Amino acid sequence: MAAPMFWDGAPNVLAYLAFLAFPVVIVVLFTRMRPHIAAAYSLLGGVLFLPEVLEFDLPVIPPLNKGTITAFCVLLAMMWKAPQRLSAARAFRGFDFVFVLALFGNVMTSITNGDAIVTGPVVRPALSLYDAFAGSVKDTLGIWLPYFLARSICRTPEELAELVRITLRMAIAYSFFCLFEARFSPQLHRWVYGYHAADFSMTLRGGGYRPTVFMLHGLAVANFVLSGTMLSITQWKLGKTKARLAAYLAVALALCRSSGALVYAVFFLPLMAFVKKPRFVLPLILGVLVLTFPILRGTGTVPTEWIVEKMEAVFGEERALSLWFRFDNEDTLLERARERIWFGWGGYDRNRVFDPVTGEDMVITDGDWMIQLGVGGAVGFVGRYALLVLPLFVLYRKRKQIRDRKQQLLYAGWAMIAGLNALELLPNGLFSWLPYFYSGVLAGAVSAIGTARAVIPLRPRGPAARAQQRASLAPPMPKQGRGGRVVAA
Repeated sequence: MAAPMFWDGAPNVLAYLAFLAFPVVIVVLFTRMRPHIAAAYSLLGGVLFLPEVLEFDLPVIPPLNKGTITAFCVLLAMMWKAPQRLSAARAFRGFDFVFVLALFGNVMTSITNGDAIVTGPVVRPALSLYDAFAGSVKDTLGIWLPYFLARSICRTPEELAELVRITLRMAIAYSFFCLFEARFSPQLHRWVYGYHAADFSMTLRGGGYRPTVFMLHGLAVANFVLSGTMLSITQWKLGKTKARLAAYLAVALALCRSSGALVYAVFFLPLMAFVKKPRFVLPLILGVLVLTFPILRGTGTVPTEWIVEKMEAVFGEERALSLWFRFDNEDTLLERARERIWFGWGGYDRNRVFDPVTGEDMVITDGDWMIQLGVGGAVGFVGRYALLVLPLFVLYRKRKQIRDRKQQLLYAGWAMIAGLNALELLPNGLFSWLPYFYSGVLAGAVSAIGTARAVIPLRPRGPAARAQQRASLAPPMPKQGRGGRVVAA
């Protein structure tokens, strides 16, 4: 067992039982539901409800956490119930091929970092090929596998519509826990599993509490609720839900007290709600920004001072100072990353900056993009982030082939949450593999555009649709002929 940091307690029996019982839950779901539906509920349920931080350290491979365990269990279930879906998804081909670049980068990072780093009394070891192996296993289980599974469970526009409904249902369920913790403080993880997943002081925001529920950070919760709010708008425009559902989720999002998520909501939610024609260009712009951000940031193109000033005007001095502190640390880390720009510095915190005398850590990393650039270099960054944004580029190129307006709304709505979750990795960390899940679903759906699978009409659902279907299957009523005689219709 690994030795992670638990706050205000330690894992109880229920924390370990949750991991033992979850495979049984997956088996039950797969025996009662269609495989792609069961896989979607299992993947989202594991990330949203299993205990955080707790890891299982097995020999040879990196420690396994709730994200990797969930993905691996779902893979086994898919091999059992729907192996044809996995074979049809063609692992490490198509969209997956860019991930091979990340695996290649792991090997080159180990080869180019054969030197130990000494900072005062602290010695950070040289890398070996085992580090390349361990890093590749970690990336495969924690990034590629959820992405691949998401591709395999979404192969038609109708399946995309089903995944929209499933994700929205999970967001609605999670919002109830968010409202509870916004009022009574984030305690659910400690009450259920025996400990806080992070420092409780991080939940204090704006005179209230930032909900964390069963996730590592309140930012991850806010992003998931934001995604659910955007999907509720998509469903409203499709006539599937009422506008009050989107309003309710918007209130829950506001109570999550995340400045970044609120900025996204203020800008993007009105566009999704009141612009009639689906806009595929917005996700494209987000994808371009994410992939080119290291270049823009390194050349000084990003107006950091102006952004800090606007942040202070809108959210106050405290949030502006926090953002300035992030930018200042990024400048220091960028200088460090430039020294080994192609393949990075590797693990063991070799990418960070330390005092040469005391060995004290002098920086704090927030954005996942900066971590990936420092650890894996430009090659590692492109291999991981191209996986996220490539479906956005392909969707924009194929947009004119989507003739059905309902399908246009579905694709555009899901592309927005995929683009925003990728964008969120610029200021903040990767708290779970949900961004890769969203992009993987989009990659699978985009692959259907222009094929026979894309022309399948979206089936109507709900009580009215079921009544219409029963009426169409009922035998014809007899007609009454002349003289009162009954004749066949």
